[in-house]
Parts: sequence; structure tokens; C-alpha cells
Amino acid sequence: MTETTQQEQEVWQLYISHGVQYYLPTMVKNELAKMSAQKQEEFIEEFKRKRKSVWICYLLYFFPFLQYGYIKKRGLQFLYWFTAWGMFMRAIADLFRIPGMIREYNKDVALEVMRNLKAVSAK
Repeated sequence: MTETTQQEQEVWQLYISHGVQYYLPTMVKNELAKMSAQKQEEFIEEFKRKRKSVWICYLLYFFPFLQYGYIKKRGLQFLYWFTAWGMFMRAIADLFRIPGMIREYNKDVALEVMRNLKAVSAK
């Protein structure tokens, strides 16, 4: 391997805004840095299409537990609809948990998109 080629491989660069990087797990950032700018753009387009917004989740909070359906936790959504005490206690806790719930959901989305992108690239 030539010295120039080795140096090019060692210089990894992310072409992703810091706003999007915030939601990505370290593993995904490292894998993206190894990809071309075009592959990174494909990842970002898919991630932006699938990610969820904290503000929309807060808006859904005011309708009984629709925020759980928004992040695809429908079983939890139905459970709290049918238990009044659980509904009351969770409502208070969720005011503080929503940003973390969305962050976790978006990290899962990033991992899924990365797996799909790698699967397509491998073919």
C-alpha cells in the first residue's frame, strides 16, 4: 500500500451537521466517518426521514399518551390508557422523560439505517 493511500484512509471526515450528530451513537459516527460523502448523505436523508421530534412528542403529550404511539411503543400506550393510576403517575414522569425517550428512539433509528445502508452496500 502506498503512503498516500494509507494517509487517505486514516483521514476520516464526517459531512454531517452537528445538529444531526447529536442524535447519533458513537459507533454510527465512526462508521459514517469511514464512508464516502455520498453514502453519508444517503444515511442522513434516511435518518431525517425516520427520526422523531421532541416538540411533536410534547404536543402529543396533551392528548392522552399519544406520545407512546409516536415512538412506536403502542403496548405501553394502551396499558396506561386502561390504568388510571398508571396514567396519572406516568403523565407527571413523562414531562421530564420525553427528550430522553426521543433521543433513544432516534439512536435506534440511526443504528437501523446504518445496518440497512451497509446491507445494501455489501450487495
